[in-house]
Amino acid sequence: MKKIVLVLLVLGGVSISANAQSSGDLFVGGSSNLGITITPDFNLNGNVTADYFIMDGLSVGGNLGLGIGSATSISLAPSVKYFVMGDIFAMVSADVLSIAGETTTVGLNSLNAGVGYWYALGDNVVVAPMLNLSNLTNDLGIGLGMGISVKL
Repeated sequence: MKKIVLVLLVLGGVSISANAQSSGDLFVGGSSNLGITITPDFNLNGNVTADYFIMDGLSVGGNLGLGIGSATSISLAPSVKYFVMGDIFAMVSADVLSIAGETTTVGLNSLNAGVGYWYALGDNVVVAPMLNLSNLTNDLGIGLGMGISVKL
């Protein structure tokens, strides 16, 4: 009996994750990078995210970054996620627009890469912890991020 229940749970988990990565799905949510910044200034950063699956296991989207603290900032970063193995994905994003105070920068401001785990809490809600390598164009930073998304 225990084996039957285990098999049903595994099959149920596979069907949930397969539905969460299907072509045409749109997920909207938020994320935060829990990386540590060593400065005397206080900064709180978060992202509003969107992912659209153009095919099973491949999404394109973007991040709208919001920073509050000693310097208020806004950034825009298109992103791509590819599911390499089941619910494990690789992600790349490029910060192409940055507004910090009165300074606006258009171009490749930073390049970020990471790996994460897409954990479906149901058919419409996903939690995605990630390990990020950030700002690959300047200084290298490592952070642990967490995102939550809802299927529209």
